Formats: sequence, structure tokens, C-alpha cells
Amino acid sequence: MTSGLYGTPWSLITSEETSYSALASVLMGKLYLVNEHTDEKLTIAYRAVVVGQGKGLPVGANWSKTSDPSGDVDNVIGVRGRRTFGWPAFPCYGYMLGMGASLGVVGSIMGMDVTGGGLSIAFFGGLPFAALKLWGLGRGALPGIGIGGGPASFSLVDD
Repeated sequence: MTSGLYGTPWSLITSEETSYSALASVLMGKLYLVNEHTDEKLTIAYRAVVVGQGKGLPVGANWSKTSDPSGDVDNVIGVRGRRTFGWPAFPCYGYMLGMGASLGVVGSIMGMDVTGGGLSIAFFGGLPFAALKLWGLGRGALPGIGIGGGPASFSLVDD
């Protein structure tokens, strides 16, 4: 088999997330995906513990809903010669890397519907077999900016 990366037919429909920070961040969310060839849908729940560097208070909370703007930069990327991305690949462990910023209560005072946003990459598998680059907007309790990464667990949610 040849090695390398390839695009899969899986793309992000929307996402939702809640995160809490106190020196490290705990993320909980869901990724809603669709196979563009078969219309099969996957809902993947994730949890991650992330550490990194930021500016702002050492505590915070951020959240987004499925109705908030979010999307993928490209379809799920697979790694040739490794597990195929799809429902048989879950549950699995992996990693989340991300960066985000929030205006927090300042944005709320200014009447903004969403007060923060971020860019993330989800790596599926301890030795990754697939990855998804995504972005999303949401709300933050406090102003700040940060970048970080850490281990994650991914599992399927029955719809």
C-alpha cells in the first residue's frame, strides 16, 4: 500500500461544544458529519483535556450550539494504510489542537450574538488515521485568547 494522505467523503455539517478553564481546559462537544457519497450521518461525541498558553483570566467558560456558525476547512483527511474513517473506527482516542479568542461579556454588552470563535484540528487515533480541521463561533464568559492541545476521546452517539 502506498502511504500518504487522502480526502474522504466525510464533511462537517455542524458542531457544538462546551469548555471550562482553570489553568487547563476541559472540552465536551459533538461533531455532526455526513458522507457526501451515501448521505450516511455520524455524530461523534468528544471529550478532551487541553493545556496551552493564553492571555486573559486563568478561569473561563465557552459554549456553542449547533445553530451557531461552524464548518470544516476541508473534508476529513485519511492516512493511507491505516484504519478507514467511518463508524467502525469508533470509539477511539486521539488529540485536539486549537486556538480561540473571546470578547466575553464585553461582546455581550456591545449586543453581539456570538462573542468568540476558534480553529481546531481533531486527530482520530493514538497514531492518527484521520484528521478534521474545523472552525466555529460561539460565546465566552470572559475575554481572552489562547492556543493549546491535549488528549481526547471520541465515541459515536446514536441518533
